[in-house]
Amino acid sequence: MRVTADSSVLIAAAISHAGVCANLLEDILTSHELVISPFVVDEVTRKLREKFHFPEPDIRRLRSFLRHAAVVVTPVNLPTNACRDPLDVPVLGTAVAGNAALLVTVD
Repeated sequence: MRVTADSSVLIAAAISHAGVCANLLEDILTSHELVISPFVVDEVTRKLREKFHFPEPDIRRLRSFLRHAAVVVTPVNLPTNACRDPLDVPVLGTAVAGNAALLVTVD
């Protein structure tokens, strides 16, 4: 099954290697296909850098890991009213573009 995870799940997994999101990500990578987009990777990068002050080498390793461990797609352009939060539309577009059966978020 293809699964899209939003940036909040990926960030939580990066911060806490033993938390719920880390376990969920491990399960996705082990038993399913993770679908992401450059938008999601860039959002993870920006938040880890600006909000959590992650070291740049760690951010580069995570970006590389995500690009190699996941199916990377270009999000489908959806109308801004496709979901309640217009900022989440590219994540939803990622799920659609990747034919994901499941979208995982902490929202």
